[in-house]
Parts: sequence; structure tokens; C-alpha cells
Amino acid sequence: MKRYDSVLLRVFLWGIPAIAILAFLAGYGDWKSADPAGWQHLLNRGFGIILALWMGLALFLSLRLILSEPLRDAVLARLTFIRERDEREALLTGRATKTTFLMSLAVLILLFGLSVIQVSVYRVPPERAIHGKTGMVTLGVGFNLFDRAERKIPGGVPRQDIFSYAGLPLSSSALILILIVGQILFYNISVRRLIR
Repeated sequence: MKRYDSVLLRVFLWGIPAIAILAFLAGYGDWKSADPAGWQHLLNRGFGIILALWMGLALFLSLRLILSEPLRDAVLARLTFIRERDEREALLTGRATKTTFLMSLAVLILLFGLSVIQVSVYRVPPERAIHGKTGMVTLGVGFNLFDRAERKIPGGVPRQDIFSYAGLPLSSSALILILIVGQILFYNISVRRLIR
């Protein structure tokens, strides 16, 4: 890993708590009633510049992790606590990586399935009953290439919902974070299990 990569990585990592503190402090400011030339707006602009620089650094380091194999190996080895001191450990790392990949793929397939399924259990008024039955179940599949603001289960019939499910309630950011943490944890568990 080159020296400037190491410095940029440390600035990025130390910037995470600094950004969190700045965001917390910025949330308490009364920016609308403050003087546009006053210290509060100057401070707000400073927070914005620091955040923009940190986000630019995050984007640059993400691209470097994708394009630079030595940096990727060094950073991800530290992040996942990989230590390959001999051929046996390299073999165990390969097996754990395969297991982690397959587990991640299975979780992604499950999440994809959960995100496209639509289920609705409801009651309709007696005049809309079918063969005297007022309880209804609707199953559907909804796939959109681009995210919509709100998912709704279609139906123009007046009804009383008992249960409705139209996709995962988690945001894409939360899912990505869960997948990253899950991959790291499952990899480390796999390595420990294979070492025994």
C-alpha cells in the first residue's frame, strides 16, 4: 500500500466520528433566523465544505479499492482480520471466502424474493362478497427497475385490510450495511470454524 493511500485511509477513518459530531452540532443550529453574514452561517458553510471533502474522499477511496488490487488486499485484510502466514491459512481463507460468497448469494436471493412479493389479506363489504365469502387474499409480484416513492398494493374495491405486505420495509442503505456486516461476520466465523 502506497504512503498516500495510507494517509488518505486514515483521514477517512478519523473523519467518520468527526462528521458524525459535526452533523450532530449542525442539527442544533437555527439557520433560518441567523444573520447570513454571521458566524452561524460561516460555521454551516464550513461544515458543508468538510462534509463535501470527506464525501469526495470516500468516493475516491471506494474507486481505489475497486481498481487497486494491493490497496484492496491490504485494506480488506485488515477489515476482515485475514492473516495468511502459510499455505494452510491461504487454503482456509479460500474455503471461508467461498462459503461467505455462497451465503451472501443465498441472502441476496432471499432479499430479492422478499422485495418483489406482494401479499394482501382483507375483507370486502357483504355486497361485494364472492360466493358469500368476504375474506380475500391477493398475491402478486412487483418488480421495478427504479425505486418508486411508495409501494401500494393495487385494488379499487373498498376493503378492510387485515394484513398487507408490499416489499421489504428496510431502506437500501440499511440492507447494504446489513450485508457488509453480515459478510465480515460470516467470513470470520467460517475461518474460525475451519481452523478447528
